[in-house]
Amino acid sequence: MGDRANRIYSFGQFRLDATERVLLRDGSPVSLTPKAIETLVVLVENSGHIVEKDDLMKSVWPDTFVSEDSLTRNVSLLRKILGDATDDQFIETLPRRGYRFTANVELDDDSDVIISRRARMRIITEEVDDEEGDARTSKRLSLKAAVRSLAVLPFKSLGSDSADEYLGLGLADALITKLSNIRQVIVRPTSAVLKYVGLSEDTASIGRQLQVEAVLEGGIQRVGDRFRVTVQLISVEEGAPVWAETFNEKFTDIFGVEDSVSEQVVAALTLKLSEAESKLLTKRYTEDPEAYEAYLKGRHFCNKRTPEGLKKAIEYFEQAIGFDPNYALAYAGLADCYNIAGFWVYLSPEDAFPKAAAAATEALKLDDTLAEAHASLAWATLHYDRDRLTAEMEYMRAIELNPGYVTAHQWYALLLMQEARFGEASSELRRAQEIDPLSLAVNFNIGLLLIFTKRYDEAIAELRRTLELEPNYFIARSFLALSYWFKAMPEECLAEYQRCVDLSSANLAALGFGYAITGNSAEARAVLHELEDGVSYAYVSPVSLAQIYLHLGETDRAIEYLERGYRERDPWLLWNKVNPVFDSLHSDPRFQDLLARIGLSA
Repeated sequence: MGDRANRIYSFGQFRLDATERVLLRDGSPVSLTPKAIETLVVLVENSGHIVEKDDLMKSVWPDTFVSEDSLTRNVSLLRKILGDATDDQFIETLPRRGYRFTANVELDDDSDVIISRRARMRIITEEVDDEEGDARTSKRLSLKAAVRSLAVLPFKSLGSDSADEYLGLGLADALITKLSNIRQVIVRPTSAVLKYVGLSEDTASIGRQLQVEAVLEGGIQRVGDRFRVTVQLISVEEGAPVWAETFNEKFTDIFGVEDSVSEQVVAALTLKLSEAESKLLTKRYTEDPEAYEAYLKGRHFCNKRTPEGLKKAIEYFEQAIGFDPNYALAYAGLADCYNIAGFWVYLSPEDAFPKAAAAATEALKLDDTLAEAHASLAWATLHYDRDRLTAEMEYMRAIELNPGYVTAHQWYALLLMQEARFGEASSELRRAQEIDPLSLAVNFNIGLLLIFTKRYDEAIAELRRTLELEPNYFIARSFLALSYWFKAMPEECLAEYQRCVDLSSANLAALGFGYAITGNSAEARAVLHELEDGVSYAYVSPVSLAQIYLHLGETDRAIEYLERGYRERDPWLLWNKVNPVFDSLHSDPRFQDLLARIGLSA
């Protein structure tokens, strides 16, 4: 390639400034995640030559262990950006070996390529330092083997004031957030430990259930403006504590307690942190105790995932922001609430997703390293703006910042499924399952993937396993019912749909669909009448009504509702390409046109 002092390369309509890590298309900057552009630089600078996968990964992620899936995601994104997603015009894959950049690359002699400061600000360039720093020295743990998986249980309330119930879960959630930034250990997410709130069970037994090697547990008691925290780290194999401490502090010092617990856990596990991980471990998002307390209450109610819980959570997150307008985590929590409410149609898409996007954007203005905010922005962007490329980049950025953030892997898998990229979706779900083996959402999504690939027997088995974890998980029941229908088991199908309504009247549309596909037309029309009256429910998904009409034989009416779903930005519309419920419409030009308008092809 010759002298690379300038490190400015041209290929096709693109120019790559390898020194500044900037890609231009026809003179305009292209947004790429830091690791994606690192991948491109290595490939371009070795244009025409095979770059082995191991060598490429070592160049892009020096001194950091990542799975091959991370590299695959980067190459997939680059192909989309470069415009060769369906061929190897730019990047050629050498199976089981690596990749080769095949386009004609020229090293520019013009060294005065100038990119304005304003343009650069539109490009994601912030990077997390991967260089290792010195390990912290403190109490050390004598274990038979290194601990690589950890669960933080909700702290037990040691007082009688139920109004402070949120403190135990909130403290655990804060510690999970801190410890999840450490790449050497897998930390179970908050969703994995929620069911242990208030339970008295052997800690080592819980650790075995959660499939971890160590468990952090404790208790918290609040008296006036002071609180007492006891905490201990339990080795699951030995069934005994290996570190313990008690803190008696004013509530204003709770931030210091969290820092101290996090640091001492790391020391006890003898983990050697990079400089970036050490900074994240003691990073504080607010110094205002009132804002922090409101935030903890918001997380407590958000985790309930009910319409009432989300409404309270939104109020508390807004309170937190009122106390501290620069509280990025509170904005991220607000985004989560609106995203959940929009997807499960507790609110209309118009009332939910724009607010989610605004809150996530504000969070990222305050702190662009928040993986949660990048994932939330991706979700809102996908479901409201239908901007699939931006959403995918935001998911990849979230995973890049925090590979242990299970929600980013799970949500990214959903985007991939919608595009029928089932192999990539399976990889993301496998990674998510490694992080949280007992996650209801992840295990359900695996069942969903099996349905979309028409492996109905396997789907039934997987969804039954999910329901063994939580029998009241209605979304798994609704898709188990669908699988029964595809296996010509109408009685089992209808029974499961009925159970969905027994769990929540909000599932009435699912029962209406169950009536339609099992030949109970009169009952299906009665459900339609109730859903269409516009009074009984805050918002009804037009897609859910379309599938009922379709299976009552009213194709035109079904198309009308799908068009209404398009206008109202119904999030469930994005599944129409792979949803077998709509297979009969794939030959209809109106359906093909609809898919094209939402960024999908039939």
